[in-house]
Formats: sequence, C-alpha cells, structure tokens
Amino acid sequence: MIRRLSCTLIVMAIWLALIGWAAGVRWNTPLVPAQCMQLHANAFHVVMGAGVEDESAMRVGAVGDNGNALQSIPLPNVPANRYSTLRYHFSGFPRTLELSLVFRRADAPNDVQVATIPWPGDGWRSIALDKVPGWRGEITELGFAEYATPQVAPETSAFQPFRFDQVELCSRSWHGGVAALRTSWFGYSPWSLLSISALGPQREVAQAMPLIPLLVLGGGLSLLAAMLILRWRRHLFMRRAAMVALILWVVLDLRWLDDFHAKHRLTESLYAGKPWNGRQHLIADQDTAFAADQIGFWLASQPPGQHILVASDSKYTLLRLIYLLLPQNVALLQQVGVQALPPDSLILLYASTQWRYDAANRTIVGGGTSYPVDPVFDSGGAYLYRLRAGTP
Repeated sequence: MIRRLSCTLIVMAIWLALIGWAAGVRWNTPLVPAQCMQLHANAFHVVMGAGVEDESAMRVGAVGDNGNALQSIPLPNVPANRYSTLRYHFSGFPRTLELSLVFRRADAPNDVQVATIPWPGDGWRSIALDKVPGWRGEITELGFAEYATPQVAPETSAFQPFRFDQVELCSRSWHGGVAALRTSWFGYSPWSLLSISALGPQREVAQAMPLIPLLVLGGGLSLLAAMLILRWRRHLFMRRAAMVALILWVVLDLRWLDDFHAKHRLTESLYAGKPWNGRQHLIADQDTAFAADQIGFWLASQPPGQHILVASDSKYTLLRLIYLLLPQNVALLQQVGVQALPPDSLILLYASTQWRYDAANRTIVGGGTSYPVDPVFDSGGAYLYRLRAGTP
C-alpha cells in the first residue's frame, strides 16, 4: 500500500513538473497572478471598421475599406516584463476571421508589432506574452485586429458581427501558464496549405511546447518510476507500457479528430447550403483567380505552347497562379537564374516588388538580372510581357 501511494505521488510530481516546465513556471511561482490589468472593450478606440459600445463590451459590426477591423487603446508605458500572460474574451467570433495582437513600444513608437494569436471563439483564451516576438521594453499601445483567415476565407463573405468583451494583462502564475498551454494545445486553428495531406501547423507565434513529446516523456518517466518503485517484472512492465502507449494514442487521436471536426465546421460555414456554382467562385484568393482567368482568356487567342515565367512576392500566390494557369507551360521566373530564356517567352508579374518593369528601358529588372521585353497584356493587377525577339 505504501509503495502504491508513493508511486502515485511520484507520478503526479513528474506530470506536475513537466507541465510547469512546458508552461514556463517554477515551483515558487504563485498559483494566481499577483498583478492583473483589466481592460474593458468599451475603453478601446475603433481604428478600422465600425463598433458600438455594449455596456462594458464593444460590438464590432463592420470592417474597414481594406477588409480589416482594428481596435486599440493607449497604455501608460506598461513594462512588458511585468506581464507575461494575455487573457482575452470575445463572443460570437466567426471561424472565418483570424485574430492578431497589435502593440507599440516606447522605444519604437512608429513601428507596429503584429502577432497572430489563437482564435478566440467564445470564452477566455490565454497566451504567453514572453513568447511573442517584440514583447519587451515599455508597451504604449495595445490592440486587436480581425481579418479574413488568409488562404481560406474570402474577404467578401468572411466578416460576421461579433462582440469584443475584455482583455487582461497578468503577471506570471501557474494559472496563467497552464491556461496558455491549454489554449495552445486544444485551441482551434484553421486550415493551412499543409492541410492538404495533414492537419497542418498552427499559425500562432506564441506556441507552447508540442503536446506529443510531452506525453511521450511523461508516459516514459511514469512507467520507469512505477517499475522501480513497484518492482514490476519484465512481462508486467511490457504489458503496462503497451497499455500506456494505447491510452496516449487514443488521447492524441481524439484530439486530432476534435481539431478536424472544428476545421470542417469552418468549411460548412463557408459552403453549406450553397449551389455548386456559388461554391466554385467562393474562394479566398478571388483577385488571383480573376487575374488568372483574364490571362487564360488572352492566352487562348495565342499560339499554343507559350512559355510563361511567373514572379510574385508571395509563394502562395505563385503556387496558385501556376495551378490556375494549367495546362499552360508555367514556371517560376526566379528559378531561371542565368539560363537563357526560350524565344518569345512570356513573363507574368503579379503583386511583385522583387521584379519590376522599367518603362524607360523596356526591361524587367530583378535579382541582379534584366530582360528586354515588350508589354502585351495587363488586367486585374497582372502584367504580361513578351521577351523581345532576338534576345537570349
């Protein structure tokens, strides 16, 4: 009996130590925050979009012309090292929107720091501020920005009204550290590009230690402690290890299924109840699709087998353009290097600052290279040029 009680206490101590380590707290860290700064939403100013006071909260009812909403509040030079946990509360926050923390520092008043934070949903969410890049010095302004989930939700239909309730800046504590772990491990995160074959990583910058290594380490140490204290024989140890592995597998699988279900709810909110034609055009990158359609219509009037080199600052946009222009012969301009381009090649610039057209010299310049070209077509922010005849 004493051995079992000792084993139970040691196993509990192992998991408590691991959770504290992952949460960034120590044995002498207070259970609850010693300091908390409460900021009610009605004290925030609407910078983008539209919002009205609702008692101590704010109802955000519209986004600005750029498709974003932003609320902020000035702070009296708050020391960042005094507050290590951010707690925020929203109600009715749509899955089609993403949330970012926005703040300024006294040492860089003209620079705005922006960090994507976990989706708030309904209820309290927490993040560890000491893991947010740029959270240092003295904070002079704090705010939240809401916008359509990138690469998932179209801006034209992403926004739905929601209520912004309250924010708290709290000092380090076990309660805050564990709450930040729970938000990071079990909070909802939308689809990403890697979700084609897997759930994909979270977008948030203030992520905690991954759950899987912690469970494996905790399970292994617990088994080792039980084997030494309870003096398990080898065959009993193997059976217990298999049982623990099965339990951990089930826990992780249930977590995976819960996350998959949450992601599927986003898909349903976007496409459920809409006809196929409506779904086909309800895409996140409508501008890119429109530009690709216009280029495709122009290419249909040209001889087949055109070589098209695409340049854009965004890797996502590059991949989308290549996909949308299929079955055309499309490649990346930046991968050409010093190789000669095929005669009459076409160069497509879309949302590109690394490559630009020099009208005075009639050349495309970028990456230390220039190409003599003639403009042939432009539409929807896409500019198409043809390599001048007789040039390599």
